[in-house]
Amino acid sequence: MRKLLIKNESEDSRVLEVKKLNEIVYIESFEGNTKAFYCEGKEGFIKRCLSQVEEKLPDDKFFKIHKSIIINIDYLVSINMDINKTVLMKNGKELKIAHRRYKDFIKFVKLNFDIWL
Repeated sequence: MRKLLIKNESEDSRVLEVKKLNEIVYIESFEGNTKAFYCEGKEGFIKRCLSQVEEKLPDDKFFKIHKSIIINIDYLVSINMDINKTVLMKNGKELKIAHRRYKDFIKFVKLNFDIWL
């Protein structure tokens, strides 16, 4: 299992933690920072831009739903397919799917889940 080295909770923190990639619920980039979010409510800073992080993630588990958000589909709870187009993650966070990424995301989900509609 591949692992990630992150700064714990605070950007000023001097504690580095080793996390397994499968522990990440989603990764978000904002204001020049990249942050990983975990189910238990913890967060950590990643010293890389989102595109560098994306290159290292396995394609079969992670999907970039927005220019600033990559989700782990193992933590996907539901997809809101109305006009807002959002996903609900296991940590309770609702995240917006970019309009231009929506069709590719639905294809990705269909490839990774048994669909019973």
